[in-house]
Amino acid sequence: MRLLNKQSPVPLYSQLYTRLAEQISSGQLKAGDRLPPERELAESMNVSRITARQAIDALAEKGLVYREQGRGTFVAEPKMHGLIGFTSFSEDLRQRGFHPSSHILVQELKTVAEQDQKILKLESDELALHLVRVRMADDRPVAIQSALIPHRLCPGLENIDLHDQSLYSVLREEYDIHPAWTEAELEAISATAEQARLLNLEKGDPVLVVHGITYSDSFEIIESVRTVYRGKGLALYIGRQRIFGLNP
Repeated sequence: MRLLNKQSPVPLYSQLYTRLAEQISSGQLKAGDRLPPERELAESMNVSRITARQAIDALAEKGLVYREQGRGTFVAEPKMHGLIGFTSFSEDLRQRGFHPSSHILVQELKTVAEQDQKILKLESDELALHLVRVRMADDRPVAIQSALIPHRLCPGLENIDLHDQSLYSVLREEYDIHPAWTEAELEAISATAEQARLLNLEKGDPVLVVHGITYSDSFEIIESVRTVYRGKGLALYIGRQRIFGLNP
């Protein structure tokens, strides 16, 4: 395994976490495989044991590994959460030959509920950008997406027209924020009357809901997002390496 970049602004434990998470995602480390002990991992990467422990703690917190007393740390079985890596909604549709666009329903600053403050690590008086869009493929509605983004990370984003461009491209190009990975949970529900209206469905039709927390390459939470996908006429690939269409 190549050494970490000690000149990078990204903390070493975050670099090591990402390196190990990518090995798990790609299948290089498989379910049941034993991770090297902290001391051995630290020596091989030329970092402190504290750094190695922080990286492994983060993996355990996300459900990617588990510890057994006296035996060590092992790669966990894949679950429908903690998924690593993604292609943005816009990028994925372009790869499929569609033209992506969005109908903006809400794009405003707001004070969020206490639960969202905890998720986004906001102070009680901090604002977040509330962005709600109907995501379109060749002008056909395929998803409803509601996101909360800390305002301190992207001041002025509330004034940028996002109907025909990727949010993540704007974050990268305008704010030097680089979305790197996401944690997601999925559930299947029946469409409400409003969801059915926006997605051209019948009330009660099946929809897939994805709740996601997006992190930057510096391990900072940059977005909490809830996406409601059509259950008809939309194919999603969900695996341990990618979540197509999860984020903007």
